[in-house]
Amino acid sequence: MKKSIVVLVTLILSFSGFSQENSNFKLEDKINEVFQSYAHYNRFIGNVLISKENKIIYNKSFGFADVEKNKKNSKKSIFSIASVTKPLTAVGIMKLVEEGKLSLETPISTFYPNFIPEYSKKITIRHLLNHSSGMQANIGRIDDQGNGLMPGENAITIDELLEKFKDSKLKFEPGKGYEYNNFGYTLLANIIEKVTGKSYADYMEETIFEPASMKNTAVNTYKKLRYKAYSHIGLGMQSFKKLDYPIHTSWIKGAGNINATAKDLYNFMTALENGTLLKPLYTDKIYSNTQPTGYNDTRYGFGWRIENKGGEKWINHTGLLPGTASIIGFLPEKNIKIIILSNATTTDLISESTFQGKNQFVDGAIIDNLIKIIQNKAPELLPIAVKSKNKKVKNSKKTYSLDNEHSLMITKEDDSYLLKTIGEEPWSIFTYQFSRNAAKNNKASEAALFFANAMSTQNFEGLAKYGNDEMKGFLGSDQGVNQLKGMWDYFIKQAGTFKSYNIYKIIGEKNKNVHVRFHFEKEDVGFVLGLNASNKIQGMFMDDAIKTSTIASVKLIPIHENEFFINGHQNEGMQDLRIKVSEKGMILIDGNIEFNAQILKY
Repeated sequence: MKKSIVVLVTLILSFSGFSQENSNFKLEDKINEVFQSYAHYNRFIGNVLISKENKIIYNKSFGFADVEKNKKNSKKSIFSIASVTKPLTAVGIMKLVEEGKLSLETPISTFYPNFIPEYSKKITIRHLLNHSSGMQANIGRIDDQGNGLMPGENAITIDELLEKFKDSKLKFEPGKGYEYNNFGYTLLANIIEKVTGKSYADYMEETIFEPASMKNTAVNTYKKLRYKAYSHIGLGMQSFKKLDYPIHTSWIKGAGNINATAKDLYNFMTALENGTLLKPLYTDKIYSNTQPTGYNDTRYGFGWRIENKGGEKWINHTGLLPGTASIIGFLPEKNIKIIILSNATTTDLISESTFQGKNQFVDGAIIDNLIKIIQNKAPELLPIAVKSKNKKVKNSKKTYSLDNEHSLMITKEDDSYLLKTIGEEPWSIFTYQFSRNAAKNNKASEAALFFANAMSTQNFEGLAKYGNDEMKGFLGSDQGVNQLKGMWDYFIKQAGTFKSYNIYKIIGEKNKNVHVRFHFEKEDVGFVLGLNASNKIQGMFMDDAIKTSTIASVKLIPIHENEFFINGHQNEGMQDLRIKVSEKGMILIDGNIEFNAQILKY
């Protein structure tokens, strides 16, 4: 009898183990679909490592480490991790706090008494760690008032940086706000050196890298140059180009100058979790000493963002430099860790001008879809191109009408499909939702069109009557009119000759937002007018959603029978579109919006 029980228990345990492995296998397949779909369109190269319950369930490499030498990424590839450096620097600081060599409330004036002396006594180590210092001084980010510095190609010392920022002021009282600040982490790296008497690189090696078994991780350099994943541009395009790195690491010391493998970062997260690097009390402080970022319910701790993804806590940090994108994070409720390191961006980020799309997909579509899959939700994958099975379909041309001013022609020639826009005025498939006329024969459209005409003619007589009590004073005053005239002059200087305008969207029933688009020679400008229930203007603001495109012809990629994908990323970074055709007409799918087109018969 006892023998039977033992056999039964063994079978149960074996089945349980098989079930767990089978579950991970299915999850691995779904994860792989995400990366394969993005790799299919050159939208991802790099390394991925994902663990579940402390077991690695997915670990793969994609694309090239060095496109010039045709050398592919491997599990040994070492990447620049950009701002993922910050969680490591934060642990380095917390180790000093744990050892009593530093306090979270230590003011930075202790180390830099001559740096903005009227403010440095208020800024503490805690404020630097969670980006709540309020300093104007920043690197890699320049605000609307011109505060901050862009990093350069030549080396710079901390004393030179302090000199450059000596006249900085505070944007807000320390601890009372949030603004991401790279310079704060450079100060932290230098504070480590002042406290320990060691270089930041040596301290991190002894205190973080060695204890966590991060054998291939280093500051500023690559321990094994042959495994370096070089930075590239051309993400999502037809081909990649190796990027000569334009930023000297001294500018981003402590904030973005560490190079590591995916496995090393997994070891770091594991060592932080199991108490190898810090005692649990000090690890907890990393996630509990947070500052609200002002974006949704996101908070920033000591080198980690604490967000909500699909109703679940998502603790993470991202990194972005020219040719580099990265993210590490974990879902504590599911005990899942995710490391994604990529060695490509679309452009070099610095000279980018006309490109309007994403510079990378790691921190966005890829991680969002990945977490959806982990949470057993349906992802939004990029469709894989397919070859037509029907070889007998003849070459053809068909024309479809979206409205009186906008038509489309689809041309099939052999296995290639081409879509071309047709109309009296040139227009692009990517901006149809902005180009179409949504004006109605009602008071809301009347008010918006009067405003649009007033702006384009610079004749504001009578505009005040379309404003509510508060706006009448602005629209009917010299000060208000001069402000609108000044804006128009700026548009002309930036965008060239004015051509036309239209209303392209009206949202709301009683209170409405009416979206007006002004078409200029070089680009378009959007306004949103807020109208009250009486259709009076109660506010106005610029429409940042406006996109501009002159692309009239695009390649259609077959993804199903009579369904096509338009790769917006290869067309100046515009949004992806889909087309569905039938004998009766066509559907243009732009995000969540569908536009119907009727087939034209001649």
